Amino acid sequence: MKPEIIEKKKLGQYAVAPYNFVSFPKKAVVKYKKIEELPAHNDFKGLSGYVEYTLKAETPIIVSTGVKDKQVHFFINTNGKYAIPGNTIRGIARTNCQILSFSNIIGEKDKEGNYENSEIENSRFLYRDIAGNNSLSARYKSILGVDVTRRIAKNVKAGYIVNRANKYYIEPAKELKVGVPYFRIDEIILRRIASNKNIDGINFMYKKDLLNCEVELKEIKREIAKNKDNKSKERELNSKLKSILKDLSNERIYKPYQTGISFEFDSKTGRIIDINRKGILSQNGYLLSGGFILGKLSHYIVPEADDKSGNIKILREDIEAYKDDLIRTKKMNNKEEIFKGKEFFALPKKNERKPVFYINTDRLHFGFTPYLRIYYTKTVLDGVSQLYKDTKDVSYTDGIFGFSKKLKRDDGEDKNFNYKSRVSFEDAEVVGEPVLDEDSVMTIILAEPKPTSYNLYLKQDKDADKKLLKIYEDDFKIRGFKQYWLKDYIEKPELEDAKAEEMKFTIHPLKEGTIFKGRIYFTNLDEEELGLLGWALKLNDGCYQNIGLAKPYGFGRVKVEKVKLYIEDLNKKYDYFSFDYFNEDDLDKYINIYKRNFSDKYLNGQDIENIDTIKEFMLIKSKVIKIKDANNYRYMELNEFRNKKALPEILKYEEAFLENNIKRSKKSGNVAKKDSYSKIDRNYKNSNTAIADAFRKAEENKNKKKRK
Repeated sequence: MKPEIIEKKKLGQYAVAPYNFVSFPKKAVVKYKKIEELPAHNDFKGLSGYVEYTLKAETPIIVSTGVKDKQVHFFINTNGKYAIPGNTIRGIARTNCQILSFSNIIGEKDKEGNYENSEIENSRFLYRDIAGNNSLSARYKSILGVDVTRRIAKNVKAGYIVNRANKYYIEPAKELKVGVPYFRIDEIILRRIASNKNIDGINFMYKKDLLNCEVELKEIKREIAKNKDNKSKERELNSKLKSILKDLSNERIYKPYQTGISFEFDSKTGRIIDINRKGILSQNGYLLSGGFILGKLSHYIVPEADDKSGNIKILREDIEAYKDDLIRTKKMNNKEEIFKGKEFFALPKKNERKPVFYINTDRLHFGFTPYLRIYYTKTVLDGVSQLYKDTKDVSYTDGIFGFSKKLKRDDGEDKNFNYKSRVSFEDAEVVGEPVLDEDSVMTIILAEPKPTSYNLYLKQDKDADKKLLKIYEDDFKIRGFKQYWLKDYIEKPELEDAKAEEMKFTIHPLKEGTIFKGRIYFTNLDEEELGLLGWALKLNDGCYQNIGLAKPYGFGRVKVEKVKLYIEDLNKKYDYFSFDYFNEDDLDKYINIYKRNFSDKYLNGQDIENIDTIKEFMLIKSKVIKIKDANNYRYMELNEFRNKKALPEILKYEEAFLENNIKRSKKSGNVAKKDSYSKIDRNYKNSNTAIADAFRKAEENKNKKKRK
């Protein structure tokens, strides 16, 4: 299948994504109220047997066990066959069972209030949003106490973070001038007073020629300040400023740094007047600057620690949250090894100390630049309703698939219980000769918006202004189970970011039309459990499963076909010693038993298929997106993502974009009328020539960049 390049059109009032979320049910359902009620594995009163099925790939498919030399090839099992591993099928069936049976995926709360068995990580996210004009940036500026005029954050203090036996403390720095806990110094000033003093460790963001542009830059900044109310002029001036700085940029070689220095400052103004090597001038401290941002010129000085101030202990959970954030922001790997070039952001090693910035108001926040990333007060699982997450006992899914270290109250104390799975999954092997799809061999990137993207991952009013969007504070709700939209095309991603080379790899899929055959074995299930397992595999008529890598781009849409159920006849097996002891049965019969019983027992007779959770799930598993609608089912680009628009829910998704198109067509109708009138305008020819020239110049600039 030949990949398609998506024509990206301007978005309307909503966000778009190749995925959406199936909402959690209002309340989780329990199948077994006591551990003792679970069927014993040596008791064969229930149903045992297997389900045989085939999977037909409707789009190219790639299932792999890993990356080698940035190449991803299809999995080959121990039989030497191309196959979808049994564990992959198991994972899909288990997730589907959880959704279809309202199973609690959070687990139980322990004595410390933690959810150790939760399938959703109970993260406490950190964030920074200084430039936005939304609900998050408003909160960020409030916590930092940002004074835009003075370009300072009033609540931010400076000090040193120290590691004592893997416990972390902050030693506050001396406040040499009241209200000035640290000093800011412009790179132009720093170049002028420090360039010829052989101070080790200073990294400059711009070339030395920056000094020659001092007068011009000052004039532009003055003009920007004058034109705060003229946004068009302000944008023009900022663009001019950045253009000058871009030509002087040291971005390719610059690295964030911290280095010991001595300095002098003007006690009246608080300005730095001299810098030298450590111990030469009257005050000692650290000079530092964080990551490169075009337009940024600030370096900072943290005075030495104040021996008279008490230390501030950093809670272990805050250290763990900071480490998680380093991993999330691609500065550290899961083994807690800092990536090369990101050492500036690492926590100090044992007995080491580093300059740090912190806020210690309602809670402690810390980071290595003044505009630090700060903690949300809530964690992810605060966004899950109590009726769903605080459900003890055993769900349908745990009863079928088993569990380990499940926390249960027994004789007045919490104990861990284990239960072995009653199902097993064979590899689904390719039928016939596998055919590699050369057309869809492509390079993709493992990157997408993460749960920190609150406009996508939290429930929002679809028409909410970005200033009113829910964040991980107050009364928020997470969206639910992430699922990918199905597509009848393969999208070719546009990869231009050279910085993400380490995240790119090339996939080698099998062709659409490939058929796989597999089996699911089950032991001692009751009729409801067998029905749930069968429904999780087959879903409803017209539904598909999606399997493997690159699902956002349309890979891995499969049709479940030729499903056959075989149940053991124990009389034949043991009384007649027959080797042919399986009877074929009707799986749909058990699926209907499950649906009917579930509706009667847990929904007061309401049909389970009329519950929003199930309607959402079946819609996203049956709706196949056509190429003409691709614009609404793609990843957003960075400039689109910055707009912080809400992602409509599954059941309202199509309707939202229909409304969007109607509004857009009305607007374009008005534009068309204006254009028809403009043709008789005397300046029509000149105005269109100006537009044509603008496009021509833009194209020339683009081509120049390509040649470079």
